[in-house]
Amino acid sequence: MKKIFFKKLIYLLSLILLSCGGGGEENGGGSGPVDPPPTPQKPQKAVLSKPENNTECLEVDAVKFEWNTAQNTTSYTLNVKNLTTNEISSTTTTSTSADMTLDKGFPYSWQIISTNSTSFVAESDKWKFYLSGEPLKNHTPFPAEIVEPYPGTSLNSGSVQLSWTFSDIDSNDTHSFDIYIDKKDGSTLLVENWGATKRTISLTDPGTYYWRIVTKDNHGASSDSGLSSFIILE
Repeated sequence: MKKIFFKKLIYLLSLILLSCGGGGEENGGGSGPVDPPPTPQKPQKAVLSKPENNTECLEVDAVKFEWNTAQNTTSYTLNVKNLTTNEISSTTTTSTSADMTLDKGFPYSWQIISTNSTSFVAESDKWKFYLSGEPLKNHTPFPAEIVEPYPGTSLNSGSVQLSWTFSDIDSNDTHSFDIYIDKKDGSTLLVENWGATKRTISLTDPGTYYWRIVTKDNHGASSDSGLSSFIILE
């Protein structure tokens, strides 16, 4: 009788435990599903502050660069390009400012690259400044920037529009442009003292064309855009 009594008691206790949930995962007693970590966001581009665009910089020692905080960004890379030599100087920081020692007497451009743990990057606008060290009466125009044809573009033969942009600290200066273009090295003068920032030409011979723009001011100072190229198809 005692054995039967104990078997019934064990059976009843088992039913009670099952009815109370017993710690099973279905009833929340175990570790439930875990929310996935949030998806990393792309970094946003920085907004530049100093040196201001198209200005003269009179820093005696190092140039101080400043920009605004960019969202979703853990580090910034400052790229400064000497527009005469095309040499690029870079530094990476977690701050929103950086100092850099540069050669005086040259025009520069600068840009901030925002990064984080993702594979994405965000590029700020490019600003230009002239590092003189002392005030100058006249500044060399900044090198022209090629707009079209975009470097490496393939075009049909016929009419081709060449266009570019430029800037100069000396807003009262007048400017003209020499256009060089050929299929070798961009050393052949097409037109001298052109007064606009675009010109349409006719090209019927297929191949790769190399061209550049020399910007001149009324004081005799000049700058070279550097070589660009495009392809005329057969």
